[in-house]
Amino acid sequence: MRVACGTIDPQAKYLSFLRWQAYASTKASNLYFGSVWNLDSILDIILFLFITILSYWISAIIHELGHVIVGLVNGWKLFLFVVGPIGIKRKNGILSLYFEKNLVMWGGVGGTFPVKENEDNIKIWSKILLSGPIASIITGMIFLSLCFLHFHIFLLLLGLMPIGIGIACLLPLETGILYTDGKRWRRLHGGGQEEAEEIALWKMTEFQQFGKDKSLMQREDFEALFDAKLPALRYYGYYYLYKYYDIQNDFDNRNQILEILNSIKKDVPKAIVNDCEL
Repeated sequence: MRVACGTIDPQAKYLSFLRWQAYASTKASNLYFGSVWNLDSILDIILFLFITILSYWISAIIHELGHVIVGLVNGWKLFLFVVGPIGIKRKNGILSLYFEKNLVMWGGVGGTFPVKENEDNIKIWSKILLSGPIASIITGMIFLSLCFLHFHIFLLLLGLMPIGIGIACLLPLETGILYTDGKRWRRLHGGGQEEAEEIALWKMTEFQQFGKDKSLMQREDFEALFDAKLPALRYYGYYYLYKYYDIQNDFDNRNQILEILNSIKKDVPKAIVNDCEL
């Protein structure tokens, strides 16, 4: 279950700033290359593209490290870190490098998780949500300051990209899978149905990660998800209900819930459908 990752939605987390970033990068390249390099040179164009991609990956690493470091400081363990095709994951208690085949993950994912159950875990999770965007904005401001002292396109991109990512992730927006970091933080502190949904999602993620006896699963822990506006959250809710009835050997109700899952599956991102093994 990936909902506890520092960044829940690598596929869509940057969409709200990409148009602005493309415009800014074009202006920056014209400003710099127009006076220094000859853009008719294929080598110069390739070099600029390389610098842009490298800047993006560095910006993504900074953002995910913001999430991860706060988790580690609070005693949590790293279980996943992905930027581009390179990933680190924990399996059987051991961290190892691997090649990430899922392109959706290439945008960046940083995941830590607590080593034991604690009432303060959800408060720490709240801090982790904000730590990525804050790290991005602070780092971007540092690079922009360096750029003002000594202009270079690399420094400019390393200033603009993290700031753009940080601002985009703080905006209360719906993304391709769930919500931005900022939106989830607001939901977690806003009370009412939205807060109940976030708490339910956290409880069930914790339940699974700690490998608790499935017979201890309580319907009231996740039923808030049934009324969620977002199809993906409703899908999670009915998935847990499916598991609940399966544990109770209530196969009639389980099969009815399976029909509901199949009926809403078309509106749910594939990553979440794949995450919920039926």
